[in-house]
Amino acid sequence: MDYKNFQTFTAKQNGGILTVDINFGPVNVQGQEMLADLSSLCLRLERDRSVKVVVFESSNPGYWVCHYDTNLLKDMSTEAVPRNEVQLLDLQAILERLSNVPQATIAKNRRFCKRWRTRNGIRYAFCG
Repeated sequence: MDYKNFQTFTAKQNGGILTVDINFGPVNVQGQEMLADLSSLCLRLERDRSVKVVVFESSNPGYWVCHYDTNLLKDMSTEAVPRNEVQLLDLQAILERLSNVPQATIAKNRRFCKRWRTRNGIRYAFCG
């Protein structure tokens, strides 16, 4: 499978390991460009059984991935809707899709480690 033509990161496969190196501007902001790249990556990973593990890391030693581009929130509806009709934001939908790819995913972080719980169990970010 070809893992090229991303704007916000590079991806390099070595055997069953795909390393995704995030490199988007000074702070790696999650905006539309990164969401489009992550969506494309998920599409490829969902179809590629040769990749067993995906390692995410950052080229920027000061930032792993900065927060979401809040300018994208201005287009959100302010209308109240019933809980069962709430739709996920683009970022939430992409991250949920990424959490469901068939490969194991690892976040390689040089700054700090944090443990968090998802609905699928416990996930960890490991220090590099």
